[in-house]
Amino acid sequence: MSADIESLRAVPGIGDKMAKRFIEHFGTESLALEAILRADIAGISQVEGIGQRFAISLVHDIRSKTEGVGISDFLRTEEAMAVYEKLLELIKDYAHTSYARDKLHIHIPYPSKRSDAIMQMRSSVSGYMETAKLLGEDTEIVSMLTRVKPLNIKLTVPKIRDRVIICAEQETFEYARERFGSMMDVQLAGSLSEFVDMARGYSHVVAADDVYLSFDLPEDIHPEFISDIRKSQDWQIIPEKEMIVFSRNLSSLQCAIDVVRILRSRNVSFLDDVSDDELEVLASTLSLIDDEGNVIEGTDEEIDRLRYVIANLDACVAAALKDANLKFDESLAKSEFTLGGQDMLRVMKGSMEVKDVMGKQLHESYYSVMKECAASICDELNLQKKEMLFIDALFPDEICHPVELDREQLSSFRQHMERRVLTRQLEHKRELGKVLSSYLDIARNMIREVLDFDVGFAVACFARDNGLEMPEIVDGPGLALEQGRNLFIASRHGDVVPIDYSVGRNSYSPEGDDSRVILLSGVNSGGKTSMLELIAQSVILTHMGFPVPAESSEISLTDGFYYFAKSKGTLDAGAFETTLTEFAVVADDSAKMVLADELESITEPGASAKIIAGILEVLTENKQSMSVFVSHLPELILENTTCKIRVDGIEASGLDADLNLVVERSPRYNYVAKSTPELIVERLSKKTSGGEQAFYEKLKKKFN
Repeated sequence: MSADIESLRAVPGIGDKMAKRFIEHFGTESLALEAILRADIAGISQVEGIGQRFAISLVHDIRSKTEGVGISDFLRTEEAMAVYEKLLELIKDYAHTSYARDKLHIHIPYPSKRSDAIMQMRSSVSGYMETAKLLGEDTEIVSMLTRVKPLNIKLTVPKIRDRVIICAEQETFEYARERFGSMMDVQLAGSLSEFVDMARGYSHVVAADDVYLSFDLPEDIHPEFISDIRKSQDWQIIPEKEMIVFSRNLSSLQCAIDVVRILRSRNVSFLDDVSDDELEVLASTLSLIDDEGNVIEGTDEEIDRLRYVIANLDACVAAALKDANLKFDESLAKSEFTLGGQDMLRVMKGSMEVKDVMGKQLHESYYSVMKECAASICDELNLQKKEMLFIDALFPDEICHPVELDREQLSSFRQHMERRVLTRQLEHKRELGKVLSSYLDIARNMIREVLDFDVGFAVACFARDNGLEMPEIVDGPGLALEQGRNLFIASRHGDVVPIDYSVGRNSYSPEGDDSRVILLSGVNSGGKTSMLELIAQSVILTHMGFPVPAESSEISLTDGFYYFAKSKGTLDAGAFETTLTEFAVVADDSAKMVLADELESITEPGASAKIIAGILEVLTENKQSMSVFVSHLPELILENTTCKIRVDGIEASGLDADLNLVVERSPRYNYVAKSTPELIVERLSKKTSGGEQAFYEKLKKKFN
C-alpha cells in the first residue's frame, strides 16, 4: 500500500509546515507516515490544526491514490452518500473506542471492478461475526475495550532530581550531558573535594570515570562506578526512559492484555506473533508499577517497610515524646530525695554537692524514660539495628524538661530512609526497564491490533444486534431480499415489518420474472420510500463487504449506485434543468443500480410521465442496470413507452381498530396499487367531529 508514498511530502495535502506538525506529534516521520497509511483518523485528528473532517479526507485521498478507487466512484449522488453516512453513524454506535469510531470512516463501498476488495472485506467481517457470536453478551471484553486508547508516545521523562552523573573528564562530561542531560543532572568534578560536595546532594551517584575509584571516600558517599558510560544501556542509567511509555499508558496496556486473554480463552486466533509466555511476562511486569513508574505497594516488603517508616515517623515520634514527658512528670512528682550515709559524709566534707546527688537520681529516672521512649518508636516502626542508632540520637543526653527532640537528627534520619527507598526503587526500575525495553514493539503492536479489532468487532456487533446476514453475491443484474428490515426505521421505532422483494435475475424472482426496471406504486405512507431505503442500504452494505438487513439475500455487484430522493414541490426552471442533467449520467452502459422517489414532482404530471418513461427506456436498454422508481403515475408512464416495465404495488386494504392503515408492506408483483386517498379521508372523518367531520364526509362521497 505504501510503495509510492515514502515521505510525508508525498502525501496529498501535506506541505512542509504540516509535515513538521505531524513529526512533532508522532515523534518521527516514519511513525507519522505509518499513522496515515494505517488510517489512524483518531491520532491524525489530534495533530495541531488537523480536525476530524480533514483527517478523514486525508485518509480517503491516500486510499484513493493507493487503491485506485475513491468513495465517489460508487456513490454517485448526494442522496446515495447520505444513506451511506447514516449507515455509518448507526455502526459507529457499536464502536467501543474513539479510534474505532473514527476509523470506520475508511470503510467505503467499492464498485464491482474492486470485487477483490469487497470479497476480502466479506471474509474479514465474517470472521468478526463469528467472534461476536462466540463472545455473546460478554460485558468484560466490552469493559476492557472501552478503556483501550492509542499509545501516547509523545512523552518527556521528568527531570530526575535525586540522581547525578559526575564526570572527571571533559569528553565524558560532554557525552553524558548530550545523552542524559535533559533527564538528570550531569556534573564535572575537577577534584576529589568537588566530587564529594556534589555527591552529598544526591541520593544516587553515578561516577562516569574511574578516576575516583582509588580514593578513600567518606562513609556517607557510595557512588556507582561505570567505567565506560558510552557502552551503558538507558535502563542502567535512567530506566524511567524505558518505562515511561508503559507507565503513562498503563491502564490501556493492561486492558489490551485482558482483551487478548479473553479472545484466546474463546479460541479466537489473535495477535499470533506474540506468545502466551511473552504476554504474561509483559502483564506481570506491568503489574509491579503504577502510572508514575514507581514500584507499587506489596511488590517489595523492604520498600513497603521503609515507606511506612517515612509516612509514620513524625506522628510516631510525637506520640512517644508526649508519652515520655508525661512519664517523666509522674517520675518527678513521685521522687523523694534521700541521702545515704556515704553520700551524706561526702556532702558534709564538701567533696560532693547536693545537686550532684540529686542529678544522679534524676538521670536514672530520665534515662529510663528515654530508653522506653526510643524502644517504643523502634517497635512501632519496626526499625532495624542501624536505624535504631538514629532514634537513640534524637534525645539529648542532658536532662531537660520538657524533653525536646534533636530536629536535625530527625531530618537526617528521614533523608537516610528516603535515600534507601530511592536506591531500592532504582534497583527495581532497572530490572523492569531492562525487561520493558525489549517489549516496546510488542506493546505498540498489541494496542494497534486491539484497536483495529474494535473496528471489525463494531461491525459484527451491529450485525448481530440487528440480525444482519451476509448476502450471496450473484451474477447480475439481480437483487433479492427475504425478510428485509429498513435499518433507519428500526433504529427509531424498534420492531419493523419484514419485507420480501426482488429485482432482476435471482432465485426469488416471481415465476422466473427477471425484470430489471420497475415502477413501484402504492398507498401514501405505505412504505414505498422505506422500500427504496432498504434497497439502498442493502446495495451499499454489500459493496462495503458488510452483511445486509435481511434473513437471506442475493445481490449482484454493480459499477455505481444512484439514488434520487423525493424532491419537495415542483422545481423551477433552473432546478428542473439540474435534475435532468443529473439523470443524464445514468445513460452510459456501465452496470448500475438506480433508485428514484416520486420523480414526477419535477414538473406537471403529463410532462413528468414522459420524462420518466424516457429515462426508464434508457435504463431498459442497458442490460447491466437495475432500477426502481417510486411513482403515483404508473399508468401515465406506461402510456408513454413501449418498453417492458414491471409495475409492483404496495396496497392498503382498510383501517384497523386504531384507524391505522392496514398495509401489506411487501410489494405485490405486476400490480398497480392505488394511493387510496379515500382511506386517508375516511380516517380523518372518523377522528373528527362537528363541522370538520361533515367536511371530510363530503369529500368521502366524491370517492363513492
